[in-house]
Amino acid sequence: MPGVFFGDWWEQLSWLQQSFWLVAVSSSLLLLILIVLSLLQPETEAEATARLARIFNPRTILTFLAFFGWIGLLSSTRGGSDTLSLILGGIAGLIAAAAAKGVTLMLLRLAPRSQPMDHARLLQTTGRVLHTVPSHRNGFGKVHLDLSGMPYELEAMTAGVELRAGEPVRVVGVLEGRVLLVEPATDNGYPHESHQMGRL
Repeated sequence: MPGVFFGDWWEQLSWLQQSFWLVAVSSSLLLLILIVLSLLQPETEAEATARLARIFNPRTILTFLAFFGWIGLLSSTRGGSDTLSLILGGIAGLIAAAAAKGVTLMLLRLAPRSQPMDHARLLQTTGRVLHTVPSHRNGFGKVHLDLSGMPYELEAMTAGVELRAGEPVRVVGVLEGRVLLVEPATDNGYPHESHQMGRL
């Protein structure tokens, strides 16, 4: 029976080889899922830049673990010592993670840049939230403006409370020439405006 043969084969492996198998298979599957999801819903330039700015992010960690597991397993099954297998796996994982990050950075730099937005045209423009905008500038969301000729989805942040999908918003600023700063269209002002501070 397959289960019996698998059990016998598994028991014959050393604890290190079993660990390499578990790390290699699980990280490879998770990395594949992450890649498929990124193809189905591509990152925006700002999201990719923010992810690459972090040394440890899911894609980098999974790439390291996948190469660490497979190279370590290959070394171990070919008679390498446990120490050598761990060292080779670690070196291969670091090289693969650095290479993956480098390739992503190169592709991001080669990608065509969007033209800066017309600030004057956008200020006080209204629209609706497409994807939740996190509160207090803790991340990016997506909005669509009631303005002809504008893309369907635009990146947005807010300095106030979280804005959920469907809520009406108003543009109060443009950050770095491409990210909208928005507030609720029915908002009575940011909390800090009660202290006589102007809007951004």
